[in-house]
Amino acid sequence: MKWSLTAEAAAQAWRDEMRRQFRAIVILESTVSDGSVEALHDLRVAIRRLRVLLRALEKPLAHTTAKKLARRWRNFTRGLSSLRDADVWRALLRELPEASPAFQRRVQDRLEQFSDRLAGLPTRYVWLRLKWETQTLLKKEAPAALKHPAQARPDRALQKTWIQATARAAKLAHSPQLAQADAAHKLRIACRRARYLAEFLALACPSGKACRAWQKAARCYLAAQDALGQTHDADALLNFLRIERLRPNAALRAVLIRRRLQGVARFQKIWKRLDV
Repeated sequence: MKWSLTAEAAAQAWRDEMRRQFRAIVILESTVSDGSVEALHDLRVAIRRLRVLLRALEKPLAHTTAKKLARRWRNFTRGLSSLRDADVWRALLRELPEASPAFQRRVQDRLEQFSDRLAGLPTRYVWLRLKWETQTLLKKEAPAALKHPAQARPDRALQKTWIQATARAAKLAHSPQLAQADAAHKLRIACRRARYLAEFLALACPSGKACRAWQKAARCYLAAQDALGQTHDADALLNFLRIERLRPNAALRAVLIRRRLQGVARFQKIWKRLDV
């Protein structure tokens, strides 16, 4: 991928996108607290994009709170994962005729414990502090650190981050452990990170040709991520059922295992066509 991003363009694009994602987080706050599953998904996506951007300029922002803030946002989103998973599992079981209504009711009873976690989310101390620290970074720390882009070189930091992200995805894609749930999940995360970076770089590029190349890369990694998403959903549900001692019948278990293998097979076909 030919690199054509200048230091000044990189700094400006980073500031603009960080502000945009932070605004999305703030706007989604009240909707999430009302229990909207869609808003919860959008909130998690905005936070993940924010974290990717914070990590992308780790070196130019070394003397700011960016690294610590990325870690704290990560810890915050971990608390939301079970909520999103619960909604996905409900939908997945409804699609499968092998999951009897009685079994679905048993699973639903166990999932109820997650439903109350959304209540009061925006009023938590950690949530308020995260917003305040992010605002401080965006308004004071980052502008000072990137005041002279030619010296801070955010463009080089982004280029290095992109190379590292794609190299990690490639390494995990060729791992012989891909059949295991943990390896597939790590690969999905790596593809998602590469996708977010490519989407950001498409916005930042001044050239139409370069922009289209980054958009193509983003689409490729999105397809790979989606394929592994099917695998992850089946893996996570099987693990939940195991932990909760909810034994699925043989037919349902076989269907879930087949779905996770189909996701891996789809990914492998997509990866062979990947040209970024």
